[in-house]
Amino acid sequence: MSTRIRVVIIGAGYAGVMAANRLAGSSRLSDSISVTVVNPVPDFVERIRLHEVAAGSRESARVPMRSLLHERADIVEDTASRIDPENRQVHLSGGGGPLDYDVLLYSAGSTQAPGKMPAGAYGLKDHDDANRLQARISRLDPGSTVSVVGAGLTGIEVAAEIAEKYPQLRVHLMSRGTIAGSLSASGRHAVMKRLAGLGVEMTENTDVQGCDDASVLTSGGDTLRSDCTIWTAGFSAPDLARESGLPTDALGRLMVDESLSCPQFPEIFGAGDAVRAPETVAGHLRMSCAAALPLGAHAADSIMARLGQQAPAQLSVGYMLRCISLGRSSGLVQTVRADDQPRRLVLRGRLAATAKAQICQMTLSWIKGELRRSGSYSWPKGPRPAEAR
Repeated sequence: MSTRIRVVIIGAGYAGVMAANRLAGSSRLSDSISVTVVNPVPDFVERIRLHEVAAGSRESARVPMRSLLHERADIVEDTASRIDPENRQVHLSGGGGPLDYDVLLYSAGSTQAPGKMPAGAYGLKDHDDANRLQARISRLDPGSTVSVVGAGLTGIEVAAEIAEKYPQLRVHLMSRGTIAGSLSASGRHAVMKRLAGLGVEMTENTDVQGCDDASVLTSGGDTLRSDCTIWTAGFSAPDLARESGLPTDALGRLMVDESLSCPQFPEIFGAGDAVRAPETVAGHLRMSCAAALPLGAHAADSIMARLGQQAPAQLSVGYMLRCISLGRSSGLVQTVRADDQPRRLVLRGRLAATAKAQICQMTLSWIKGELRRSGSYSWPKGPRPAEAR
């Protein structure tokens, strides 16, 4: 009997589970590969819903892994502590023996940027963070101040969610730049109007240097009251790739080529927030599930091409929409070009909130669809190369 090709996937987020289902469900490869997914927790975590858990609008963002992961994919509940690319092994922190691989997919996801978050702040990188934050917010006295540092999409969503859920609290959103500055003029206006309507105080163009249990300190030397500080400024990649001697960028993301393969180690592929592909194909991509799903699918396609002795295709991923929840009763849907630059058309209010909720549900539907039929998931293609425009 022939030996199966061992595919190990580090991380069971949006990219990792999508890739696992595409590979494990492939009728062409089902008898020739084994797929093992390494993940530190037993459930799939909908990170796009963590702000709801933090505010208490949703009890949990956990989904049973087996409801999403293909039956032919094994799951190892552990944390990868080191990758040995020379011997093709993944070492685990749980004390068990290393996992041997013939092909490795690195989809370790993103985390809070190391050294950036002050000790007195609450993060929102995982489900435990969201639960700790919810416990703190629920104990605050009326009139207490909740400061949200960082006004990217996560910061905006968590500020709006808390302000709507706890109108008795003072919510203060602080940004080192312009709040919602990446949206169109009408989109930014709608976000600012909604936040103001919820009573959110907004401070732009201000750096926060530190915080404690009662205040935040700005770069200008001001000390502002803050009974609970939430840090959403700056996400990075885990240290695993860098500490394993793999090529990484300044954020610790694994460097891959246009097909999502690591040139120095062709048997290693990458997908999701934890990888950096060339600017020519990925310069417009941001850390998001909207990028992680197609990256996971493309990485699986590249692996299958390589196993079939074919040249993997070049990555092409684009955007269509940017969806923001602004509490349970309102939202914003910003139409964008493939390169994520805003178009003029926006949806706002309850209609946008409904659209956002449906898109969140669709992310799981796409993963389940890939579980039922490998290759079913498709995605918008990326912007045309400059020379072809």
